[in-house]
Amino acid sequence: MKASDFAAARDALVAARRGARAIDHWPAAWRPTDLAEAYRLQSAVIDTLGPSRAWKVAGVTPQQRETMGLPTPVAAPLPFVHDASVRPAALQLADFIAAKIECEFAFELGIDLPSRTEPYTRDAVAGAVAAMRLSIEIVDSRLPAGSGALCELTDGFNNGAFVAGPAIRDWRPLDLGAIGIVLTFSDGSSVSEEFARGSGRAILDGDPFGAVAMLANAQPPGRGLRTGDIVTTGSCTGAPFVTRPGRYSAAFDGLGAVALRFD
Repeated sequence: MKASDFAAARDALVAARRGARAIDHWPAAWRPTDLAEAYRLQSAVIDTLGPSRAWKVAGVTPQQRETMGLPTPVAAPLPFVHDASVRPAALQLADFIAAKIECEFAFELGIDLPSRTEPYTRDAVAGAVAAMRLSIEIVDSRLPAGSGALCELTDGFNNGAFVAGPAIRDWRPLDLGAIGIVLTFSDGSSVSEEFARGSGRAILDGDPFGAVAMLANAQPPGRGLRTGDIVTTGSCTGAPFVTRPGRYSAAFDGLGAVALRFD
């Protein structure tokens, strides 16, 4: 990609993020030619938007990677992280184009996991985790439909915002696949209604933590995973559209809930 096209693509993605507007046309000259170039553009966008302390992972199964045309699992930094460990996060619908809501297991690191040539073992990655976080990702895309996985990667892989809820310190004995999750909605004037439902079985057949171990060994170049970073592992409840303001709460069986409010 020519330097002028790279800069134009970066500026378009940053402006679309900040203005919550869709990009109508994505020129062929702005398309990354390979994974390395996609990560380079992704990094340039994040560096402009500000620091990130969370990641999402995609392409965690061979079938997903084949569909997306990717050689490895991939990741995107999440620039807009909201803490909901004590009270619901407050978001504005006007800050999104067509928001969807996903309920996810996430994992917060207690030590660094720098990129290295020797693979991390699963136990080593688990030992680096300080806590599991109940979480919600808001999915939103600024790109034209059909842009492809490499373009989506430059745009944070369709991330809009991330909401980190309560921390579960003693997570390792849990059977995450067996934990059910129910997302409910309330507009404040009626009883809550079910919005979505699922379980940890949706991620790697019940092994959401496995996505963190994959990311540790397929990290984007340059940054490394750092103490305090949160890695979220994918939706357990589908991705229903947010169509109206109100309170959305995801209850994880026996663990608690994470909530946000859209105004």
